Amino acid sequence: MGSAAELRVYRSPITSIGLAWVGCAVFFVVGLSMVTIGPSQHGGVGSVVVGALALLFSAWFGLVLATNRLIVTAAGLVYWSNLRRRHIGWPDIRSFGVGPSRSAMRWPCLVIHLGKGSVTVTSLSSFTTTYPARVAVELSALQRELAAGSPPEADRPEGGAS
Repeated sequence: MGSAAELRVYRSPITSIGLAWVGCAVFFVVGLSMVTIGPSQHGGVGSVVVGALALLFSAWFGLVLATNRLIVTAAGLVYWSNLRRRHIGWPDIRSFGVGPSRSAMRWPCLVIHLGKGSVTVTSLSSFTTTYPARVAVELSALQRELAAGSPPEADRPEGGAS
């Protein structure tokens, strides 16, 4: 597998997580205002505590949104979800597809079919099946290139033969 494949990182499209980023910013601004203005108000200590909790929640939520991704490496896939990292080796992967997410909205997302079960990559969900399907096709092509043992077109020597 070539160096170009090792640098591939897939994230949810901004149209899918934009509202979540706005919510994160709102919690941050509200929490910051409660912490800074709270002590001057009546019952200020409670306001400061609630503001600090809102700041902590916004920091956690922003970190989750920033780290959710799927990274392609020569050894396999590194799947980050909710601050947890999981490695899936290429030999374990049978195929890629699109299926419903585990969330209440059941948005389409990438599904990695393994020898034993499957992994639903909810961090790559979208409103439509277009983005997860494109990612599944690209990952299937990378898997075929790896199985064939030939480097991608861009990584072949100038002579044309590998």
